Amino acid sequence: MKCLKATLSYFFDKGAQMVLLSVVPALLSALVFSPSAGLYFLMCFEDLNADSFASLYKQMHFLSYDFFWVGIIGLVLCFIVLALLFGIVDRHMRIGEFTVSFRRAKTRLNYNILTALKFGITAGVVFELCDVLLTLLYYAWARLFGSGAVWLVFALFSLIAVGLLLLFVMSAILLWSPFMLHTGLRTRDAFKMGWRQMSGRVFPSLVTLLVGMLPFIVVMTVVGAVTSSTVARVVLDGLAVAVGIPYYVTLMYVQFYDVTGAERMDLNKTDLWSKRVVRKDKKTLRDKK
Repeated sequence: MKCLKATLSYFFDKGAQMVLLSVVPALLSALVFSPSAGLYFLMCFEDLNADSFASLYKQMHFLSYDFFWVGIIGLVLCFIVLALLFGIVDRHMRIGEFTVSFRRAKTRLNYNILTALKFGITAGVVFELCDVLLTLLYYAWARLFGSGAVWLVFALFSLIAVGLLLLFVMSAILLWSPFMLHTGLRTRDAFKMGWRQMSGRVFPSLVTLLVGMLPFIVVMTVVGAVTSSTVARVVLDGLAVAVGIPYYVTLMYVQFYDVTGAERMDLNKTDLWSKRVVRKDKKTLRDKK
């Protein structure tokens, strides 16, 4: 698929620097935000407590530490990182200059922070709704089948189905942020435009997101089967978020530039603002005279 190849190509080239920018906020946010709670819960299904939905939800999401407030700080920092990544990736694709310099951080935050907040809060709500849905399914199967092997089978299929639903929604709203940032459309109009433009692109984007997350799913499954260490799980959650944020932004702009038909200058390996290019352009003009 074209978008998968383009996204992986860009991410393998520039992803390391973006992940380094994201890693500290992501590790901190993992203290309150666990994308793997539903997966790890399958590893201890024999201890299932399904007296009520609330008790099951608490069992799945209970924090065994008292410094969850650090995770809230991490989530706030993730919004800031998201705003910076919008500017970093767009600037690189638009003019060919890739820089994570903090000298441009103020400008990028001024232009992008509101969009990052809107998108980040929306993504958080979508994730939480999917998380509640998954817990409801776990609870329903527990009431029907108890905590045995039959529950495990139905719970596993539920985890896969809800995971795919989450990826579908995140793929469908992929172009919302770029249309807010670069077209001057209001929030609702940008959402509608992005939703329409993703027609026929949702499935390739879903597959691309799945490919990016699949290595973490495998590692989390292995680690969850081997150890119940909270530290190991928090670190893996943090690394997944640290990779997931820049990977998603990369896919976002790959699709945006493809939809709008704008030329990607990063593919030409050219920085339009570099002195070398300016001198070359001046020489070309002189030769034409």
